[in-house]
Amino acid sequence: MQQQAAQFHWKRKLTQAFTLAIIILVPASGIFRVDLATASFVVFGQPVGWSNYFLMFGLSLMLATAPIITYMTIGTVWCGWACPQNMLAEWANKLTFRFLGKRASVDIDQNLKIASDKNKPLNWLILAVAFLLASMVLAVVPFFLFFSPAEVWGMITFDSSSQLAVFMHRLYYFAVFLLFLNIAVIRHFFCDYICVYRIGQRIFKTQDALHIEYDASRSADCAKCNYCKASCITGIDPTNSGKYDSCINCGECIDACNRLHAKSGTSGLLNFSIGEKKGRTTFGEKMREVVARFNWLVGALFFVGLLLFAWGSYTQIRAQQAQQQQQLEQQKILQLTAACKGSCSDQHAACKSGNLAACYRAAACQCQCLLQTDPANPSSGQWRQCVQQNNAKAEVEAGQRLPLTDKPAATPVPAR
Repeated sequence: MQQQAAQFHWKRKLTQAFTLAIIILVPASGIFRVDLATASFVVFGQPVGWSNYFLMFGLSLMLATAPIITYMTIGTVWCGWACPQNMLAEWANKLTFRFLGKRASVDIDQNLKIASDKNKPLNWLILAVAFLLASMVLAVVPFFLFFSPAEVWGMITFDSSSQLAVFMHRLYYFAVFLLFLNIAVIRHFFCDYICVYRIGQRIFKTQDALHIEYDASRSADCAKCNYCKASCITGIDPTNSGKYDSCINCGECIDACNRLHAKSGTSGLLNFSIGEKKGRTTFGEKMREVVARFNWLVGALFFVGLLLFAWGSYTQIRAQQAQQQQQLEQQKILQLTAACKGSCSDQHAACKSGNLAACYRAAACQCQCLLQTDPANPSSGQWRQCVQQNNAKAEVEAGQRLPLTDKPAATPVPAR
């Protein structure tokens, strides 16, 4: 029972840490980043312009349908298990309660009450420094989504004095200010009144989506200790939750109730539930309920959006790679041409004197040099034709320029 008593807390913490790592690593590694300077996305290190219809339409479909799918199936799991804003607000609340007392809540519907034995300048200073340091570190994270790692590193180390670096520093200071304000004052207020994702939940969420369920049939076993309410991150009563409450499905109340009842060898009265089936269910049964709650029309639109996004990215990346390869080949040919020009200097000198045959030989010589230097080049066939044709023209021109004494005598025409 002790293992079951804390089955969600550390799993949720690991999920939050993993989500934050993904948010940083995906743009930093070049898998996906927004490049405002060129009005494009960077997909696997390649720029994909916003003018790409398939990519933009597909991305719009995914952004519109993905939240609806989660609203109707797993409810508010994103908020409780992955959202960086909730993670930050939860951390700030715990730190505030530790240094200012358990009633020092900054929520709009509660009064901020500082414990008299903790209302000391040192506690306020430690709290402010901790919030400031967290703001300075986290303010760097959004930059990875819009700037390359080299540019972000240059901003951190003050390694550049360019106009972009100056702009990034000013933007960074503003981000630190907003984050400090968010950590110190806003916290869960953002989730309840500002977050667009949360507003969408109030439109599409249903009671049958994943939610915390109180086993009312065992109400006699409830100790009325309010332990679950005290453990709730958002401060609601899990035994009397509603469809549009601020529950974020974190599972902390379930762990709290399980810990309390584990002492007497019984299970808690709270559990995750989905669909119409009541009571405790296995993980497999919950997954089947998730599939049953899945809206296949919305899912099909999301899948279409994913395919369009992938196709738009693939076609543009392939086109850009082909263009880059062509430019590299042209640059290579120019370098080879410049190198081979010196090996045919005698023919070029004769050409400049007005000898047309020498000009043809100079062209053939240069093509022969290119062919010998890079025989595997895709243009080797054209170079081979160049050698043959120019040598043939040179021979014809040389024959036409023979002296009159060397030309055969004309056959006399007999008189009639």
